[in-house]
Amino acid sequence: MHRAWLALVVMLGTISTARADVAVADPAPPATPPYANPMPAQCTACTTPLPSAVAPAAETLNPQIQIDAGLSVIGPAYEHPITSHIAIGVEGFIFGTYFLPWFDAGQDVKGFGGGIRPTWFRNANGRGLYVAPYVRIVAVDDESLTGATDVGFTTGVFVGWAFRLAKKLDLRIGGGLQYIRFESDVPDARITTSTPFVALDAVVGYRL
Repeated sequence: MHRAWLALVVMLGTISTARADVAVADPAPPATPPYANPMPAQCTACTTPLPSAVAPAAETLNPQIQIDAGLSVIGPAYEHPITSHIAIGVEGFIFGTYFLPWFDAGQDVKGFGGGIRPTWFRNANGRGLYVAPYVRIVAVDDESLTGATDVGFTTGVFVGWAFRLAKKLDLRIGGGLQYIRFESDVPDARITTSTPFVALDAVVGYRL
């Protein structure tokens, strides 16, 4: 009988201890409500500033070494910009008026000379439309270059277009009007040529 009571007491004590352990256990964390919006982690890629795009440098007028091969001259030239749209060139050349007798406009003479040529460009890069007045002083002879002793001049203006052949190579093609005047000796006479005539321009330039 006593053993039965003792067993009952032990059983009740075990049940009470288990219930106490359950009561003091840490509660489970509450579930996150469906409406919660936790702050997202900061996106470093989004806050890093993008590198600024570097625009290509605009082309401008450059000094040029040139070959002038127009209607009446052929020779080297050098051109240097003085403003964003204007350059001045100087040149030396071999001169000839082989074409004047074809039109009964004057003597066929040959010689050499020098000139100056300012050029205005519509575009600051030196390509496209251009206008170029010029003045040339020449020493001429009706027979040979080496015998050139007579003096003359030509002056005129070209209007044309400058083309890009390569990054540093340009071609200018133009036309206009010129005035040619010189005196030349022929057997038993001295002839003065003074005439307006068409002007043709052809210049190849290398940008320095």
